[in-house]
Amino acid sequence: MKESGSRTVGHVVVTVAFVLAAVVLLIVASVVVGRVGSDSASAGNSLGRTVQDMTVVCAVPELRGKSDFSFIYTPNFTGPSTYPASLSMSNANTALAWILTETYQNQEKGVFVDRKRCRHTSTVVSLSHAGLPGPPDQLHGFTCFARGQLLIRARAVWDHRGVAASIAVRSYATRKPVAFGFINRTGFGGLYTSRGCVPHS
Repeated sequence: MKESGSRTVGHVVVTVAFVLAAVVLLIVASVVVGRVGSDSASAGNSLGRTVQDMTVVCAVPELRGKSDFSFIYTPNFTGPSTYPASLSMSNANTALAWILTETYQNQEKGVFVDRKRCRHTSTVVSLSHAGLPGPPDQLHGFTCFARGQLLIRARAVWDHRGVAASIAVRSYATRKPVAFGFINRTGFGGLYTSRGCVPHS
């Protein structure tokens, strides 16, 4: 591997460690408030298969009728340290929805949402990147904007083949897709985002 490639790998490792640590801090901050502050999706377990699936509407402070959120994917990484793959979205340092594919630093794996800002809804949300440009980005987190409240569906499936997870975000007012993140059974995935989303440096 060339020197530039080594530097890139090193940068990615540091970034993954930093981002995942931040995600765990956000999760712990929500959980410390009490289990009433966060909610794990109800799980169904049949023949070794566990499914956690939640659809919620989240209210965050709006600016000129738009909500903003940060959307981050971290890949599974094995090396001197091991980091599980994760997806997370937050607003103003408050986690709204997140998925941990494996237990990490005493934080249980699962699908979680912030019950203080989010409420359950029966609105149907497709787990698809349809309507969003590709290919998926695997290197950056994004800041995205949506009109009105945020409509979110988060789902993860654990079975003998591994884990697959995804989060779809839409504008609750317009139902238009804003972002879609996924993790496949190898622990890798990416983010599809609307053109209005801005990548983190």
